[in-house]
Amino acid sequence: MIPIAPRKPVIVVIIVILLAFGAWAGYSCIHAHTPVRIGVLLPMTGDVDLKDPLEWAKDTINEQGGIGGRPIELVYKDTGSGNTTELAQELLADDSIRIVIGPPTSDDVYTLAPAFIQKQKLLISPLATSGDIIRAFGGKGYFWRTAQGDVAQVKVIVSLLRAKGAKKAALLAENTTYGDTVYDWTGFFATESGIDLSSVRQYDPGTLDADVAAALSTDPDYIIAACGPADAATIKKEIDRSGKPTKLFLTDAAETPALVSSLGAEADGIEGTSPTADPSSGFTAAYQEKFGEAPTDYAAPTYDALLLAAYTSARQDAAPFESLPGSIRHVVAGNGTRESWDAQGSRDAISAIMKGQSPYITGASGPLDFDPVYGVDPLVTYYSHWTVENGSFRTVEVFSSAKAGTSKVSGESADLSQASGSLMENVSPGGATYIPPMNRTDFEAIVVGPSSGWNNYRHESDALAVYTLLRENGVPDDHIILMLYDDVPDSPENPLYGNVHNVPGGANLRANAEVDYSGPNVTPDTFMDVLTGNITPETPFVLSSNASTDVFVYIASHGSPGSIVFPYPPDPAFTAGEFANITNTMYREGKYRQMVFFVDTCFGESIAENATAKGVLYFTGADSEEPSLGAVYDPQIHQWLSDEFTENVLAAIRADPDITFRDLYTTTYERVTGSHVEMLNAQNFGNINVPVMKFLSSP
Repeated sequence: MIPIAPRKPVIVVIIVILLAFGAWAGYSCIHAHTPVRIGVLLPMTGDVDLKDPLEWAKDTINEQGGIGGRPIELVYKDTGSGNTTELAQELLADDSIRIVIGPPTSDDVYTLAPAFIQKQKLLISPLATSGDIIRAFGGKGYFWRTAQGDVAQVKVIVSLLRAKGAKKAALLAENTTYGDTVYDWTGFFATESGIDLSSVRQYDPGTLDADVAAALSTDPDYIIAACGPADAATIKKEIDRSGKPTKLFLTDAAETPALVSSLGAEADGIEGTSPTADPSSGFTAAYQEKFGEAPTDYAAPTYDALLLAAYTSARQDAAPFESLPGSIRHVVAGNGTRESWDAQGSRDAISAIMKGQSPYITGASGPLDFDPVYGVDPLVTYYSHWTVENGSFRTVEVFSSAKAGTSKVSGESADLSQASGSLMENVSPGGATYIPPMNRTDFEAIVVGPSSGWNNYRHESDALAVYTLLRENGVPDDHIILMLYDDVPDSPENPLYGNVHNVPGGANLRANAEVDYSGPNVTPDTFMDVLTGNITPETPFVLSSNASTDVFVYIASHGSPGSIVFPYPPDPAFTAGEFANITNTMYREGKYRQMVFFVDTCFGESIAENATAKGVLYFTGADSEEPSLGAVYDPQIHQWLSDEFTENVLAAIRADPDITFRDLYTTTYERVTGSHVEMLNAQNFGNINVPVMKFLSSP
């Protein structure tokens, strides 16, 4: 008799399938009638009305059938009347909300984005425009914004001034997160445009007199000011009082009625830029018809933030197992039928997305095209160029940031702009005749990270990374003098007590480092004594170099034009004059065979512009008119770990241990964001085709 297999397991499988199907059907039925809840973490009170464009966008979508029949419900958390961080925690705790429009400021993004990334919830901000945000959170997929970073506005301003024939400009930027971006990038675009940036100053709001006087003393055609209306009025009064023909050009923060009311007729002639809606979209006219007044600068990006949230929600319905970053990337990468921001366009876009299609979406502020690699930033923002005329703001022209010059790579965010190849220097020694007079017998190094405070983590981290590179390359510790302020490991703000790392999750670089000078002992005088071999009771460890010793000096710090900042008096800076005097003296006294400086500071070129000492090579990440930028942000500790120049130098060396000084220059020049890498005095150095790691080694 042939046994018959029991049928019970088959029945169980069928029951499980039926139950699963029933559960899915039940879920689908409930889901189809559940509102799409979207959080709003923005100010609902104050000068800027953000609720009108949000409600308008929500009602428009809901009147067209919502998202597959599901209405959008906005859950407001008013940051104008409550604590932003506490309100964000309420949205993070609400599992029915996966997308939040906000937060309002760039500082809020740095505070909140790590928690939203951890909870896998999207933030879409129409207001946070700091240029650093894309480098901090780009590529992670959980932070996006519908207003391009302020770098784009800087690019527009410099392009406008160039078109107006300006040859020289000065910059005044308030010492705030808003002012930081303008301060960081104006020099870069001025260099790209051939405009001489004669003065670059950052000030604390309300303390302007000396800064305006310094700017005017350089006789600029324009003063570019990133500030509010009160400081803008002060600057204009000082310009008028000086009797000079200098004109004032303002960023968007100053475009308020308060500027005109405080200056009266003296306001006439002031110029500026502000973000605005795409003039071809019809948004401005439609808004004015609906609300009886012109939209504010950020009305269009706010409307678009809800569109982007709605389209991403529609994609989630079409692909329920796709991640939120995957869904929003799919939405903004669409290249199908072009759909506009209005009722019909948003209805058709949602319908197409829910069918699995990929329409090309556009918004009130312009095309919703984003950086293809990092996300975060729209690639196009429209700006109005305005002037004050007869006591009123008059728009002169509206144009796209995409036409305000060229970026290195087509289709990248302005916040990731890199130096033009046409400005790269020819560092070939050419007719140089310098040949070191002696064979190499020794190698010594000085590594300096003088900055203090938790916010200067990257300077200490970079110094330790270079120290580690030397040690790994076989240089004994007694041939390296390490000068480090050394307050980061034990900082109460350091969540990883005792730890300093250069990449997220990386090794603790402080653990095995032998620091020779720390804290208040890290001064310009100490550095100069160490460099020149001057032993004193305060400086027992100094170079013992001679004419057969190759010397390497690395410095990571803050800089101002003509100086490198040290934290302690009586001489709080190492100056360009001191650099020239010391290197000339060391050459005459036979204190080195060849000497190489790697300097990572703002305005780094300005230290060695007059250097002529034989055998000296000076390599830096920024020209004399521009700051340098931080790189590699660690959201776990809320801190930048490195600087653009040092990060790219170390990456290039590790990728190619045989890379030469010449090739290191060209490689880092092409990779560093936001500044122009410079190599100085190559004609007096000798052979720059020597491998870097061969130079940075003991014989």
